[in-house]
Amino acid sequence: MYLDRIPGGIEGDLQMRAELRTDILEATPENIARNRLTTEEIDDYLAYSGWNLWDLLASRQTEGENSLIPRQEYECTGFLQCWLQYPRFFEAITAELGVDGLVELWGTGRREPGSKINQAHAWAIGQMPLIGRGLAVALGIQRADERLDELNTVVQFARRTMHGAIGPGPIFLSARGFRSPSLDDTWIDRFIADHEPLDDPERMKAFRQFIAQSELFGFLLHFDARSALNDSGPYELADGRVVIVRDHFLTAPNYHWAQVSEGLPHCVTQAMFFGPSDELRLTVNDLGTTFADPKNYHQFLTGVAVYARDTIDTPASELRPLSVDEQAAITREILPRTMKMYAQIAAMTRRDRIMSGVQNYTAEPIEPLARAAGLWKKFRTEMQFDELHPLTSDAYYTFARGAAVELLPPVFTEGAAFPAVGPRATW
Repeated sequence: MYLDRIPGGIEGDLQMRAELRTDILEATPENIARNRLTTEEIDDYLAYSGWNLWDLLASRQTEGENSLIPRQEYECTGFLQCWLQYPRFFEAITAELGVDGLVELWGTGRREPGSKINQAHAWAIGQMPLIGRGLAVALGIQRADERLDELNTVVQFARRTMHGAIGPGPIFLSARGFRSPSLDDTWIDRFIADHEPLDDPERMKAFRQFIAQSELFGFLLHFDARSALNDSGPYELADGRVVIVRDHFLTAPNYHWAQVSEGLPHCVTQAMFFGPSDELRLTVNDLGTTFADPKNYHQFLTGVAVYARDTIDTPASELRPLSVDEQAAITREILPRTMKMYAQIAAMTRRDRIMSGVQNYTAEPIEPLARAAGLWKKFRTEMQFDELHPLTSDAYYTFARGAAVELLPPVFTEGAAFPAVGPRATW
């Protein structure tokens, strides 16, 4: 129970939304165009976000230590850096694109698979700086009722990106029954036409090895973060089958440790066909992750269509089918590359591992959007995107010496990531 009284899942969403005083979770062209929210609207958004984050982690049950990568230390440092730096980049993007242009660009993930301008990144780009704000309050760097201009900018930017990612209506998938059938029907029709049955045990084994190896490699490449994976669906077909479309991202050109991925496709997309079965229930959460009841949903897997997006700049029209032999070749290539990357990371100093994680956390949500907007070079040069804010630099030592382990549990599970602004007549 969140805060000892609110359950997870659909029941918890209904209870949380019933307690809100405003319609801040509903995105319309009119209300996302506004530049200024009320503190009541902001507090409603923060309240729901606290439950939403708790629900994500309660369902995953995977948050914790990593013996290779100091996850909690880099998460805290990265969250705080996002809070202190993202608002000015959000303002620059909005000035360049306009509200309508921002929404249109973030709709890329609905028009094409294999893009990091997707639902999971839309959630992250808005929620990560807010978690950093919660850490800033917990550290005493600021009060909850300070920096309201920046807070307003982050919340409204988040609403616009999520509106673009999943279309009109509630801006969280948790408020849509944990469903994200966002891709155009033309893609689903193509997947149906291209898919192959997995009725041969050896073919099924080979496909499972392919997706397991590509997922593990992508996670390690992105420093144990979920940026490497995005699911959409379930897409319900007329014959009772359902489809989950999963992207595994296998390159990340910005990162110095990512040279090990050279020669792999930027993304491999798997359209996975399940059922038909009355026993299977599939849902997708706001981090683009599929959950199933029963948990072993692969027992219902009956077919698949697999594609490659060769480079980050490959047009969606050139997404190409991956043959069985090509899938097997990628499976063979990935394992030695994974071991090489483990060795590379293990050879880093602890600070290098933390700062590499910070680089991944801060760049991943915003870089795909900034590149598409033509601003990424400006961000990294004129606006010094990669420079730590002085307050982040100071806090790093606090986090690295053990505070991260103490701070993150209440931030993640008790709503401390999203402290309310509280009543204010004006701001």
